[in-house]
Amino acid sequence: MKFGKEFRIHLEETLPEWRDKYLSYKPLKKLLKNIPPPAADHMPPDGALPELHEWFVGILNEELVKFNDFYVDKEEDFIIRFQTLKERIERLKARGSRERVFTSGSEFSQEMMDIRKDFVDIHGEMVLLKNYSSLNFAGLIKILKKYDKRTGELLSLPFTQLAAHQPFFTTEPLTRLVRDCEANLELLFPLEAEVIESTPNDQKHKGTTHSNEPNAGPQEMKSSLGEETADIYKSTLAAIKAIQGLKKASSTYNPMSLSYLFGNQDNDSTGAVTEENSPCDSFASLHKGQDSN
Repeated sequence: MKFGKEFRIHLEETLPEWRDKYLSYKPLKKLLKNIPPPAADHMPPDGALPELHEWFVGILNEELVKFNDFYVDKEEDFIIRFQTLKERIERLKARGSRERVFTSGSEFSQEMMDIRKDFVDIHGEMVLLKNYSSLNFAGLIKILKKYDKRTGELLSLPFTQLAAHQPFFTTEPLTRLVRDCEANLELLFPLEAEVIESTPNDQKHKGTTHSNEPNAGPQEMKSSLGEETADIYKSTLAAIKAIQGLKKASSTYNPMSLSYLFGNQDNDSTGAVTEENSPCDSFASLHKGQDSN
């Protein structure tokens, strides 16, 4: 399936309030089609006209600002909500030790059930935000390649390096939050099937079965988790599916291919961008290879 279709399907299935925060992929693609291809005898030595270059870079920079603002706001919100959840657990434990109202296993008080739901909600949103980062980065790469092909410019490498250092693609703090949240879920609710794992790899290692498998129906999800939580679950699952599709979509395997970028994250179950798997190193390697040819 082509990236544009994958991206459109994901937007349709993601949380409605998130949709306008993603890359304006379709408008950018249409915009590029309206750029007349340069005539060979009028082609500037460095590719596209300077005015065109500055105009297009300005549009992409506005997209980066949009990504960063949304990502940072969400990440800060997760930190506050997660800390509040942990404090609620501690208060409930303390009260339980005094009043003997805290139970374990499958016999949860209503408050414990509410906490469980909030943990599942925030975990799903965290995973969705990680996939938000990856999908927008992948979309940028696609648009940049189309721009280079259309104009004869070489914008992909420098702009992708710039994007890779932006807050929206620096996911280490969010990765730690996801892991911490999963650890709390496993500790507090070991028998619950609603925990949404970050990737299928985690399920293989842990040998557990979760309700994010394809045979879990929408009505099952809504009755078990509640409608709002089920919507988060559905959006998260759609995002993970889109990323898995991108890993397989590229016909080539080089430092600029999507399969290479996302394949590098497989060693980290939550897809953290580290010094070892940073795309910046891959782009630098590619650039050196091009210089030597």
